[in-house]
Amino acid sequence: MDNAILQFLEGIRTDFGTFFAAFFSLFGESLFLVVLICLIYWLVDRKWGERLVVVSFSSMVLNSFLKPVVHRARPYADGAVSRVEIDNPLISTMELDATQSFPSGHSQMSAGMFFSTSLLYRKKWLWIVCPLLTLAVMWSRMYLGVHYLTDTLCGAALGIVFAVFWDFIYRKCEDKKYLILIIFTAISIVLTIIQPTKAMFEFTGMIAATAIALPIENKFVQFENATGVKNRIFRALVGIVCVGLVFGLFSFLPFAFLEEYGWKLVKYFLTVLTGALFVPFLFKKLKI
Repeated sequence: MDNAILQFLEGIRTDFGTFFAAFFSLFGESLFLVVLICLIYWLVDRKWGERLVVVSFSSMVLNSFLKPVVHRARPYADGAVSRVEIDNPLISTMELDATQSFPSGHSQMSAGMFFSTSLLYRKKWLWIVCPLLTLAVMWSRMYLGVHYLTDTLCGAALGIVFAVFWDFIYRKCEDKKYLILIIFTAISIVLTIIQPTKAMFEFTGMIAATAIALPIENKFVQFENATGVKNRIFRALVGIVCVGLVFGLFSFLPFAFLEEYGWKLVKYFLTVLTGALFVPFLFKKLKI
């Protein structure tokens, strides 16, 4: 059935369909989602942003660990279908690891994000829109020929499990949420030692920074939600410049050692720490 579905989707590919598949796949791209979550955290609702950070990073640690363990070939590498070749700064199907198909990270990341939103606000329209968006991301990964149906189903299921788990923690055990986040960080470090891949170092750096930044911000900074267009514009500029400088420092310095996996942990740790703690501190000091 996996192959039959992919072959059907391959048979109906069009330029129009490829455009939409690439668009919906953005909701599973790590860098795109980090930027999106930062903007939500800074400009829209800090509680929503915090929830998305915690769910996304803890969920993707497990995803990054499972992929090399399962070691499933992607459909195009397995000869099931051809791959839609996309390669631009926002999304690429050309740089994927051909042996890490299961579970789908895009499906898992997007499901966690969308269902967390539904569980947080509990609006009827969200319970329609968010599952549809999750299905759209799942469809996009199959349409592009980079995941099987079972990859996307398992990924989405894991994302939903993490969304439900953290919703329970925030609603019933909120005083323990940062302790549980620290426990997740410790588990992530252990899993990284067991499976020292690039993705594991990146997401371990992210969740470690989150476990440090959120409780400190909550106790000592306590920045408030943005109000007004002018306020949001200033915040966006300050935040993007600060995070961009930290991320760019590691991305563009011409030193070979920065490409080592250990430096990936440092890079993403400092990037998330800047976005979650230093930038809100600046908002407070600048009164924006």
